[in-house]
Amino acid sequence: MVRLQHRSAERHLEGVAAKLAEMVKKGAKKAGKGRNVAVEGAEVRRLGKWYGDAMEVMLEHARMEERVLFPDIQRASFPGVCDKVQEQHGKHLPMMNGIKEDIKTLLTLELGSALFYEVLVNLSVRLKALQDHTKEHFKEEEKDMLPRLESVRRMQREEGNVPDKSNSGWASEAMGTMEMTHSKLFPFFMTGLMPQEAVQYLDLVCRCTKNTRHLVSMLRSLAERLEDANPSIIHNNPTRLYEHLLVKSP
Repeated sequence: MVRLQHRSAERHLEGVAAKLAEMVKKGAKKAGKGRNVAVEGAEVRRLGKWYGDAMEVMLEHARMEERVLFPDIQRASFPGVCDKVQEQHGKHLPMMNGIKEDIKTLLTLELGSALFYEVLVNLSVRLKALQDHTKEHFKEEEKDMLPRLESVRRMQREEGNVPDKSNSGWASEAMGTMEMTHSKLFPFFMTGLMPQEAVQYLDLVCRCTKNTRHLVSMLRSLAERLEDANPSIIHNNPTRLYEHLLVKSP
């Protein structure tokens, strides 16, 4: 579950970065050749929505780790691992908020102006830094923290300390702490997964969501958002799929 959430967040950041690079390229063409190529206000608003949704999922993921994963790891005498990860979470938040503010600033500037292009380029640099930090952070978690967590869970089961909490029970608790991700933002989150990954996550959701009504609502929201999307987009290009869903959003 944790690894799939990492993949979705990474791909959405990649998608935002790709869109931002496209906007910078448009600005460079206009500034360098005098061609009538400009970034549209709608593009900036969609970029802000896309990044805002990705940021919400990432924040919920971090809170889930701190509330559900870290306590068990700390009880197993691995406090240093959690301290390091929490410190990284603290460093990511100002970076994410700074990018969000830069996007808000873009919306107040004259489209195509020199200042607009300057902010756009700076935004691209800051987003690249966030991408690099996030990717390294997820890599460290999967290499160090998750194996420790798996060891703790195995030890607890062997000692009979968690008879009422199976793996699915733990996953259910973890998912329950990510309310936005598994309600309003569920279609968004799923577009960050490749088809095989999406099937794996849906299997987890179906096995671990205890509230049947909530589960039906999640699946219905996903079906409604995807029903008129081109199948080739769904399977081959998650970035284009999310842009498609943004346009279709009310």
